[in-house]
Amino acid sequence: MERHRISFGILIFLFMFIGYSQDTEQPGDNQDAYTFKLDYNVPESPAFAVLDANPTTIMRASTPQEIITHLASNFLSGNEVSPGLAFDFNPYLTFGGRLKNVKEYRNSYGKRFLANLQLSFATINSQDFPDDLLFSGGLRATLFDSKDLMFDEQLGKDIDDALSSGGTDPGPMNDNDQGTVVDNPALKQAYVDAKTRYMNKPGGSLALGYAIAGRARDNSFKTDSIVTYRHQAWLVGQYDLGRSGMSINAMVMYRYDQTPQTPDNDGLVSGIALRKYGQKLILSAEIYHDSMKESIDFGGYAEAYLIPSITLFVSLKKETNSITGDEDVILKPGIKWNFSQSKK
Repeated sequence: MERHRISFGILIFLFMFIGYSQDTEQPGDNQDAYTFKLDYNVPESPAFAVLDANPTTIMRASTPQEIITHLASNFLSGNEVSPGLAFDFNPYLTFGGRLKNVKEYRNSYGKRFLANLQLSFATINSQDFPDDLLFSGGLRATLFDSKDLMFDEQLGKDIDDALSSGGTDPGPMNDNDQGTVVDNPALKQAYVDAKTRYMNKPGGSLALGYAIAGRARDNSFKTDSIVTYRHQAWLVGQYDLGRSGMSINAMVMYRYDQTPQTPDNDGLVSGIALRKYGQKLILSAEIYHDSMKESIDFGGYAEAYLIPSITLFVSLKKETNSITGDEDVILKPGIKWNFSQSKK
């Protein structure tokens, strides 16, 4: 009987934790949550990370978007092309979870945590295993982000003012429409100003992730042809310095590999990245140490915001091939496509 009472008490606590809210009113509290989305500084795909398909090794800790696809290819690596596709989404919002408004997000850590989970799936052809199709899955949680746009009270005030001064409210989302930001000059300027504040505001964030990778040998998805070959878990912290537009990221990752060349091999990948924010461009440089390969690698990265909802990126990296041990300089271009919102 005592055990049942304890279990019931835990359940009550969890419900209170997820549903907790305050009565204080802040600008933008009654707006739909999607109006506070800014297609900027979108974090990397966890599923691509475990396949070494991301353009960068040191990942970001910033708040993710709801639905993102990543398209990537590797060039200048033996004159081969290794295409890949990753699909990242928020499971809570995708499978029926809802936020009443921005206020619920701001005041309930439980809802905020669920709304910032990132589930990721990817597949890629790789020269490491030329006869196999590689696939992966991953999960990422943003533990906190002091620069979360949902807490930008000035943006809340600007949106309220823009919509009440002749603009039209986009209205609630449905299954076929993620919402459209209307052709309202004041509203457009609100997002431009919010982006500028985001770039110039100091603050930190912390994220935790896990991913697993497998091989479909000879491109066959029969049960006896599928094997897992890699697990990794990581913690990444990020701090933005403020008006300089500079950001420092630090990551530590545990990786376990099990391949014919490296059976039961494990170790740490750790390093730092320095990023420079711009209105249309993010530039970064990174250096990291891989204890399994006993190598120190580095790279540079550029991310361009030229088309609404689409981000173009390219990186140039020195990497050590996990199979041959050879050092290669690899150019990795790609595209991020944000399906979380539609902008005019």
